[in-house]
Amino acid sequence: MKRVNNNYETMVEAIEDLKQRGYTHNFNVNDSGKLTDGVDSKTYFPSSVELHELHRFEGATNPSDMSILYAVETDSGKKGTVVDAFGVDGSETISKFMNRVAQKQFEVGK
Repeated sequence: MKRVNNNYETMVEAIEDLKQRGYTHNFNVNDSGKLTDGVDSKTYFPSSVELHELHRFEGATNPSDMSILYAVETDSGKKGTVVDAFGVDGSETISKFMNRVAQKQFEVGK
């Protein structure tokens, strides 16, 4: 079933639903610009990652408290999420990485 980007009220709701759909790894983008999940020493270049969904959230009490949640899959089959601030507080490293991954979030059947 195709999921729509930005279709959750809260980040907690999004993370819980994504976990139920197999996005169980908590990925980070390290200072070298590679994706890692912290569980093992495996890292992934942007060419080894697909972006399946993204969801933006605005803080309920502070509109400038914005975040973005990416649902990704690696070429080894690991599925998980990457969380970043959105807007001026966002990570340039994460943004550069995500701009270079395959953008699959609008394909039918994901």
